[in-house]
Amino acid sequence: MDVGRSINPSIDYGQIEGAFVQGMGLFTMEESLWLRNGPNAGNLFTKGPGAYKIPGFRDIPQQFNVSLLKGSDRSRGVGEPPLFMGSSVFFAIRDALKAARADYGVQAKLGAGGGEDDGLLRLESPATPERIRLSCVDPIMERARVLPKEGEKSFFIAI
Repeated sequence: MDVGRSINPSIDYGQIEGAFVQGMGLFTMEESLWLRNGPNAGNLFTKGPGAYKIPGFRDIPQQFNVSLLKGSDRSRGVGEPPLFMGSSVFFAIRDALKAARADYGVQAKLGAGGGEDDGLLRLESPATPERIRLSCVDPIMERARVLPKEGEKSFFIAI
């Protein structure tokens, strides 16, 4: 990463690693749920790390390679680029789901506009374990699938 003329490379490495893990959490773990019914309807249910999952020390990749560009002559901030790099985990999960679905005969098709259409695969961020499992098209998931009845809504809504 180009951080420019680093004042302290150790801090820059920590900032890059921390921002990546925070971004990974944003795209794969941290789900905001809002109450739909009752006297607290419209209020955020997942307030703070006690009510929703954030990355912990066990979520950090065991092998994490970070390098700084050498020879840059100006100072730069470290923050947003490595934060968004965490989305690469989301897209890797999506690619793995596409491959797993292909094993069960669900192939990507060409849509009406000529672009790629993934059929039924609609993986929303964050890619929580529940969303990943529901996106699988294997015999176990098909037997366990519960479709909502007409007019039935979830207690929570996700935004």
